[in-house]
Amino acid sequence: MIETSRAQFLSRGFKGGVALVAGGSVLSLAQGTAFGASTTGDTDIAKLAATAELLAIDFYTQAIASKKLKGDEAAYLVGALQNEKAHYAALKGVLGSAAPSGLKFKYPAGSFASRKSIGMLGEALETAFVGAYMGAVTALKSNELKGVAAEIGACESRHLSVLTNIGSGAIVPAPDLPKVLTAAQATAAVTPFLM
Repeated sequence: MIETSRAQFLSRGFKGGVALVAGGSVLSLAQGTAFGASTTGDTDIAKLAATAELLAIDFYTQAIASKKLKGDEAAYLVGALQNEKAHYAALKGVLGSAAPSGLKFKYPAGSFASRKSIGMLGEALETAFVGAYMGAVTALKSNELKGVAAEIGACESRHLSVLTNIGSGAIVPAPDLPKVLTAAQATAAVTPFLM
Protein backbone atom coordinates (compact mmCIF):
# COMPACT_ATOMS: atom_id res chain seq x y z
CA MET A 1 0.00 0.00 0.00
CA ILE A 2 1.21 3.49 -0.80
CA GLU A 3 0.87 5.56 2.35
CA THR A 4 0.90 9.31 2.50
CA SER A 5 1.03 11.01 5.85
CA ARG A 6 -1.37 13.85 6.55
CA ALA A 7 1.57 16.29 6.58
CA GLN A 8 2.82 15.02 3.20
CA PHE A 9 -0.68 15.18 1.77
CA LEU A 10 -1.22 18.77 2.91
CA SER A 11 2.22 19.99 1.95
CA ARG A 12 2.00 18.82 -1.67
CA GLY A 13 2.31 21.80 -3.90
CA PHE A 14 3.04 22.70 -7.44
CA LYS A 15 5.43 25.26 -8.90
CA GLY A 16 3.72 28.11 -10.69
CA GLY A 17 -0.01 27.67 -11.16
CA VAL A 18 -2.30 24.83 -10.28
CA ALA A 19 -5.08 23.88 -12.63
CA LEU A 20 -8.13 22.13 -11.29
CA VAL A 21 -10.38 20.57 -13.90
CA ALA A 22 -13.97 21.07 -12.87
CA GLY A 23 -16.91 20.07 -15.02
CA GLY A 24 -15.17 20.72 -18.31
CA SER A 25 -13.82 24.11 -17.27
CA VAL A 26 -10.47 24.85 -15.72
CA LEU A 27 -10.22 26.66 -12.43
CA SER A 28 -6.73 28.09 -12.22
CA LEU A 29 -5.36 29.23 -8.92
CA ALA A 30 -1.83 30.61 -8.72
CA GLN A 31 0.37 28.99 -6.11
CA GLY A 32 0.41 31.15 -3.01
CA THR A 33 -2.84 32.97 -3.78
CA ALA A 34 -4.76 33.24 -0.53
CA PHE A 35 -8.50 32.91 -0.21
CA GLY A 36 -9.84 36.39 -0.67
CA ALA A 37 -7.04 37.66 -2.88
CA SER A 38 -8.39 39.67 -5.77
CA THR A 39 -7.58 36.90 -8.27
CA THR A 40 -9.77 34.37 -6.44
CA GLY A 41 -13.43 35.37 -6.34
CA ASP A 42 -16.41 33.84 -4.61
CA THR A 43 -17.34 31.77 -7.65
CA ASP A 44 -13.85 30.24 -7.88
CA ILE A 45 -13.87 29.40 -4.17
CA ALA A 46 -17.35 27.88 -4.44
CA LYS A 47 -16.26 25.78 -7.46
CA LEU A 48 -13.26 24.50 -5.53
CA ALA A 49 -15.52 23.65 -2.58
CA ALA A 50 -17.99 21.85 -4.87
CA THR A 51 -15.12 19.85 -6.37
CA ALA A 52 -13.99 18.88 -2.86
CA GLU A 53 -17.55 17.79 -2.08
CA LEU A 54 -17.62 15.58 -5.18
CA LEU A 55 -14.34 14.03 -3.99
CA ALA A 56 -15.86 13.48 -0.54
CA ILE A 57 -18.95 11.85 -2.08
CA ASP A 58 -16.73 9.53 -4.11
CA PHE A 59 -14.54 8.71 -1.09
CA TYR A 60 -17.49 7.81 1.15
CA THR A 61 -19.16 5.82 -1.63
CA GLN A 62 -16.01 3.73 -2.13
CA ALA A 63 -15.38 3.39 1.61
CA ILE A 64 -18.92 2.04 2.11
CA ALA A 65 -18.61 -0.31 -0.88
CA SER A 66 -15.37 -1.76 0.54
CA LYS A 67 -17.31 -3.20 3.49
CA LYS A 68 -14.20 -2.84 5.67
CA LEU A 69 -16.05 -0.91 8.38
CA LYS A 70 -18.83 -2.51 10.41
CA GLY A 71 -21.56 -1.51 12.82
CA ASP A 72 -21.61 2.09 14.01
CA GLU A 73 -18.62 3.03 11.85
CA ALA A 74 -20.31 1.77 8.68
CA ALA A 75 -23.51 3.57 9.66
CA TYR A 76 -21.52 6.75 10.25
CA LEU A 77 -20.08 6.55 6.73
CA VAL A 78 -23.59 6.32 5.30
CA GLY A 79 -24.63 9.41 7.25
CA ALA A 80 -21.45 11.24 6.22
CA LEU A 81 -22.14 10.42 2.57
CA GLN A 82 -25.59 12.01 2.91
CA ASN A 83 -23.97 15.08 4.51
CA GLU A 84 -21.55 15.42 1.59
CA LYS A 85 -24.40 15.15 -0.91
CA ALA A 86 -26.27 17.90 0.95
CA HIS A 87 -23.13 20.08 0.96
CA TYR A 88 -22.73 19.67 -2.79
CA ALA A 89 -26.43 20.44 -3.32
CA ALA A 90 -26.08 23.65 -1.27
CA LEU A 91 -23.08 24.76 -3.34
CA LYS A 92 -24.81 23.78 -6.58
CA GLY A 93 -27.76 25.88 -5.47
CA VAL A 94 -25.44 28.88 -5.37
CA LEU A 95 -23.41 28.03 -8.49
CA GLY A 96 -26.21 26.74 -10.72
CA SER A 97 -24.93 25.44 -14.04
CA ALA A 98 -21.38 26.55 -13.16
CA ALA A 99 -21.14 23.80 -10.52
CA PRO A 100 -18.56 21.14 -11.40
CA SER A 101 -20.00 17.72 -12.19
CA GLY A 102 -19.04 14.38 -13.70
CA LEU A 103 -15.53 14.36 -12.21
CA LYS A 104 -13.57 11.12 -11.83
CA PHE A 105 -11.16 10.53 -8.96
CA LYS A 106 -8.18 8.26 -8.31
CA TYR A 107 -6.64 7.05 -5.05
CA PRO A 108 -3.33 5.49 -4.04
CA ALA A 109 -3.21 1.70 -4.25
CA GLY A 110 -4.71 0.05 -1.19
CA SER A 111 -6.67 3.11 -0.04
CA PHE A 112 -9.80 1.03 0.62
CA ALA A 113 -8.07 -2.24 1.57
CA SER A 114 -8.55 -1.95 5.33
CA ARG A 115 -10.36 -0.09 8.06
CA LYS A 116 -7.12 1.71 8.95
CA SER A 117 -6.27 2.75 5.36
CA ILE A 118 -9.79 4.14 4.90
CA GLY A 119 -9.49 6.07 8.15
CA MET A 120 -6.07 7.48 7.25
CA LEU A 121 -7.16 8.59 3.77
CA GLY A 122 -10.38 10.03 5.18
CA GLU A 123 -8.42 11.91 7.83
CA ALA A 124 -6.15 13.43 5.19
CA LEU A 125 -9.11 14.44 3.00
CA GLU A 126 -11.20 15.84 5.84
CA THR A 127 -8.20 17.76 7.20
CA ALA A 128 -7.94 19.46 3.82
CA PHE A 129 -11.69 20.09 3.68
CA VAL A 130 -11.85 21.61 7.18
CA GLY A 131 -8.87 23.86 6.44
CA ALA A 132 -10.33 24.94 3.12
CA TYR A 133 -13.71 25.85 4.59
CA MET A 134 -12.10 27.75 7.45
CA GLY A 135 -10.08 29.73 4.93
CA ALA A 136 -13.17 30.35 2.82
CA VAL A 137 -15.15 31.84 5.70
CA THR A 138 -12.77 34.78 5.95
CA ALA A 139 -12.13 35.10 2.21
CA LEU A 140 -15.59 35.02 0.73
CA LYS A 141 -17.31 38.32 0.12
CA SER A 142 -20.87 36.96 0.00
CA ASN A 143 -22.42 36.57 3.45
CA GLU A 144 -24.63 33.80 2.02
CA LEU A 145 -21.55 31.83 0.93
CA LYS A 146 -19.76 32.57 4.23
CA GLY A 147 -22.71 31.03 6.05
CA VAL A 148 -22.69 27.95 3.80
CA ALA A 149 -18.91 27.56 4.25
CA ALA A 150 -19.18 27.82 8.05
CA GLU A 151 -21.99 25.26 8.21
CA ILE A 152 -20.17 22.81 5.96
CA GLY A 153 -16.86 23.33 7.78
CA ALA A 154 -18.50 22.48 11.11
CA CYS A 155 -19.89 19.25 9.66
CA GLU A 156 -16.56 18.33 8.02
CA SER A 157 -14.89 18.79 11.40
CA ARG A 158 -17.12 16.07 12.86
CA HIS A 159 -16.19 13.75 9.98
CA LEU A 160 -12.51 14.53 10.60
CA SER A 161 -12.80 13.47 14.25
CA VAL A 162 -14.43 10.14 13.43
CA LEU A 163 -12.01 9.29 10.61
CA THR A 164 -9.00 10.27 12.74
CA ASN A 165 -10.17 7.83 15.39
CA ILE A 166 -10.72 5.10 12.79
CA GLY A 167 -7.29 5.69 11.21
CA SER A 168 -5.45 5.68 14.52
CA GLY A 169 -7.43 2.88 16.12
CA ALA A 170 -7.96 5.01 19.25
CA ILE A 171 -9.83 8.09 20.39
CA VAL A 172 -7.70 11.07 19.47
CA PRO A 173 -8.52 14.61 20.63
CA ALA A 174 -9.08 17.25 17.97
CA PRO A 175 -6.31 19.80 17.42
CA ASP A 176 -6.69 23.03 19.40
CA LEU A 177 -6.41 25.15 16.26
CA PRO A 178 -6.90 23.33 12.94
CA LYS A 179 -4.79 24.65 10.07
CA VAL A 180 -6.47 27.17 7.77
CA LEU A 181 -5.69 26.53 4.09
CA THR A 182 -5.34 29.00 1.26
CA ALA A 183 -7.09 28.38 -2.04
CA ALA A 184 -3.80 27.20 -3.54
CA GLN A 185 -3.20 24.76 -0.67
CA ALA A 186 -6.76 23.43 -0.92
CA THR A 187 -6.36 23.02 -4.68
CA ALA A 188 -3.06 21.21 -4.20
CA ALA A 189 -4.74 18.85 -1.74
CA VAL A 190 -7.58 17.95 -4.12
CA THR A 191 -5.67 17.86 -7.43
CA PRO A 192 -3.78 14.56 -6.87
CA PHE A 193 -7.13 12.76 -6.74
CA LEU A 194 -8.49 14.09 -10.04
CA MET A 195 -8.24 11.81 -13.06
